[in-house]
Amino acid sequence: MEFFIRKNSLEPILKMQLVQDGRNDFKSFHDKLSNSSIYFSMKDVKTGVPKILNAKAHIVAKTTVSVNSPVEYYIYYKWKSRDVNKSGRFEGQFIIYFHEQNCSELIVPIREDLFINISESFVGAPCNPPC
Repeated sequence: MEFFIRKNSLEPILKMQLVQDGRNDFKSFHDKLSNSSIYFSMKDVKTGVPKILNAKAHIVAKTTVSVNSPVEYYIYYKWKSRDVNKSGRFEGQFIIYFHEQNCSELIVPIREDLFINISESFVGAPCNPPC
């Protein structure tokens, strides 16, 4: 997955849908999520140096229109100014730690890698604003 954001911009929020893959019972998955911690990490693709390391991320359930609709979950990360102060290409991942007896973890995304592209802004403030 490719995500694009401008340098020094705090929006858009990085958001990914948790996909029901059929390997887990989604009801038990929901119960596990209620007792879990979610973190986001991001490293520079060229250097391999981490830019963000285990920053707190969040989860939200999509509001459904119908009572019979399946529950959809989204994990998201809200950018901080230090996260997007350097342009480049980064690889990101969310890690969900389930606090149970075995304290398992799930690394998201599962199907494809997540790449964050931070680009230079083509709009800048003028040095001397016109009067």
